[in-house]
Amino acid sequence: MFKFKYIVFFLLLFNSTFICAQPEYKVKGRIFTSIKKAMLEPDSVERLKLKRKGYKEIPSEIFNFKNLKELDLGGNKIKNIDPKIGQLSKLEILKLNRNQIVLIPTSISKLDSLKYLDVGLNKINALPEEMKTMQSLEFLQIWGNELTVIPEPISKMPNLKWLDMRAIILTETEKEDIQNDFPQVKVLFSPGCNCGK
Repeated sequence: MFKFKYIVFFLLLFNSTFICAQPEYKVKGRIFTSIKKAMLEPDSVERLKLKRKGYKEIPSEIFNFKNLKELDLGGNKIKNIDPKIGQLSKLEILKLNRNQIVLIPTSISKLDSLKYLDVGLNKINALPEEMKTMQSLEFLQIWGNELTVIPEPISKMPNLKWLDMRAIILTETEKEDIQNDFPQVKVLFSPGCNCGK
């Protein structure tokens, strides 16, 4: 009984700390939560929140919303990011956390206006070097993935100020290397171990 209470307490503490520590970045505009309704006025769609809808891929209708600034597809079952994502040139916030994504396409680097990218809790094991050209990106959430290395060119992103790598198993040496590569960035790590590495 004591062990169970201790585990529950730890999970609640970790979860509340995790939630509270997330950065805030918002855009203005009406929120659409249905593609069907959004399709009735595609030119006015700036914010689209489609969390936990059971999508296995990014709905193709999304690429009709040329003025889209925020896209939230968190908590679905998406495995692949459609390379056409690079067409959403006004996108400032992209949330694809809690899916089953393995690969980030190089076309994501075409999102010149993107400031906030959350691909946390997926199955990603590498980031494309092309992301170094993302001049506007400030917040990069890659927590809970299978990454251990970040391509060195990504550290050259001029406006990056937040890098969340919690829930990724890293040695203390790996953490130091990453922090040294990103000296001007707030990097978040989970408590580490050497874990046989």
